Amino acid sequence: MTIARGLRFDLRRALVVTVVALAGAAGGLVGILWLAGSSDAVDVKLGDPDFRGIDAADLASEIAARGPVPFPDLVGRDLPIWVTHAGGDPKVGWSTFSARVPGSNDCLVQWDPNGGGGTGVFYDSCDPKMTWAANGVGLDALVWTVITSDDGLELRIDVAGAAKGGSP
Repeated sequence: MTIARGLRFDLRRALVVTVVALAGAAGGLVGILWLAGSSDAVDVKLGDPDFRGIDAADLASEIAARGPVPFPDLVGRDLPIWVTHAGGDPKVGWSTFSARVPGSNDCLVQWDPNGGGGTGVFYDSCDPKMTWAANGVGLDALVWTVITSDDGLELRIDVAGAAKGGSP
């Protein structure tokens, strides 16, 4: 007659399996962390290379009525910008440029609608005596384009790497 025995628990075997499993898990975690931080090859680029979706005709009317329009830091690139427009045709006459004072990370370009003999000027927030014309000449220009779509005219501003160069 066979006698049933209960579970046999081998303490030594259980400890060996536990130690090997913990060592494997720790080694795997260290390996993953090492691989994640070992290369600069990953370059995350989220969003479009240009700031888009701006109705050019509406924005031109807004600027004609109230002056240049600031846009805060766009897409995490530490790039606040100013957009201004001259003339009556929303296809042309745009000026887009960085709101940072050239060569400074701390000072911003501000708008004074009463400066420049009433035409308005941009000035350095850290040195108000430093000014630029209403079209932003002398500031870091950004490339812009106006696209014709089914919805009308769309202004697009190249913000990928703060492409310099002004209007096309």
